[in-house]
Amino acid sequence: MSDEVPYFRTYEAAGDPDRTYEPTFLNVERDVPGLGVVPGLVLRPVFGTNLTMSFVYMEPNTEAPVHQHPEEQFGTIIEGSYEFELDGEKRVVRKGDVYMVPPNVPHGAWTHDEPCLALDVFSPPREMFRELMQKELERRAAAGESRDADSG
Repeated sequence: MSDEVPYFRTYEAAGDPDRTYEPTFLNVERDVPGLGVVPGLVLRPVFGTNLTMSFVYMEPNTEAPVHQHPEEQFGTIIEGSYEFELDGEKRVVRKGDVYMVPPNVPHGAWTHDEPCLALDVFSPPREMFRELMQKELERRAAAGESRDADSG
């Protein structure tokens, strides 16, 4: 059957000497520490070799200031909504809406009266998030805290 549907075709696995992680299942709430980057905004990034997937939790009336970065970013709203500014244009984005941010394009987000959960994907991986995660894990280790994601 897999040969009849090209999407599901099986390719020979020769192994990947550049693989930086093992195949893994995670529960984002339980297994990924939250990174409080500004009050009311918590990121839970998951890192692959070629991309970063980040769950973005924003409380009501929270701002992710306009910024830009060299990574390409695609995002979608899972719950709630926020106002998203993309290259000077502002729109309210809701569940199912997708925004596509080319590298180095200014963008930011603001929640209003409701919280929001968004999923952002970055390629190549967002190295700033990796640095923040390393600092958070080091902080937790120094404080004798668990690596578990119970905070944030």
